[in-house]
Amino acid sequence: MAVTESDNGREFTLARGDRLEISLPATSGTGYTWQAAPIADALVKPVGDTKFKLDNAMPGASGHQIFRFSIEASGTGTLELRYIRPWEKGTPPAKVFKILLIVR
Repeated sequence: MAVTESDNGREFTLARGDRLEISLPATSGTGYTWQAAPIADALVKPVGDTKFKLDNAMPGASGHQIFRFSIEASGTGTLELRYIRPWEKGTPPAKVFKILLIVR
């Protein structure tokens, strides 16, 4: 299942073994990066490294950060990603992306 920024706040029903791909807009030259909030339950597991796909070849161009997860267990939980500058400790995220997962 593919999810984008327009799905922020939505609820998704999935099955164990499904794959989830989240693509969020990001600009490489700003220092901001999307990072997953700690996942307290075993519903999802990251698959591979986060990828960055540029919208064009210009230096500092905007693009999309792509996360892939496998659905591991039944239950309900929130998956949250935060757009932050990692070195700015204690600063609230510039953006927050959050979805509710219901796994059957």
